[in-house]
Amino acid sequence: MNKQIEKAKQVIEAPSTSRKVKFTKANKQQIELNEELIEKTKKLLGIKGYYTNLEERTASNQTIIERYHELYRIEQAFRISKSDLQTRPVFHFKEQPIKLHILICFMALVISKYIEIKTAVSIRRFIDEAKKIMDGQILNQMTGKIVTIKAQHSEKMQGIISKLFPPH
Repeated sequence: MNKQIEKAKQVIEAPSTSRKVKFTKANKQQIELNEELIEKTKKLLGIKGYYTNLEERTASNQTIIERYHELYRIEQAFRISKSDLQTRPVFHFKEQPIKLHILICFMALVISKYIEIKTAVSIRRFIDEAKKIMDGQILNQMTGKIVTIKAQHSEKMQGIISKLFPPH
């Protein structure tokens, strides 16, 4: 807050038309410090409120605060789906393709969370390790047949696979 007040004072000393600063107000043609807003902000500093349309009998105040604190998981999931899973907005115009796109993105998210929980490895590390596995194909020029050579899994990937698919 102190930085914002300092910035407001600088703008008052050297007015700038490019942007409005928080603790300033326009008085006719002059810009001045908004003392009322500064006092109000000082009084409210450190106070946080939660607003909901749920009645207290439905969810207690403590439950609402706990759920709010868990929002970071949802935000993290969206960051994962956008970056690691490389999901991007697709512009559909009919209801069915929209629902299918959301379903595919959600299923990718569910599978990635399952992998993270079962293996204790982030989905990014899992994808990086999985990209290292490549099968090779060789064309036998004598017979004209293609022979596929399966790649060996790294030790890390073997450990991940054993956690995902434990022996019976």
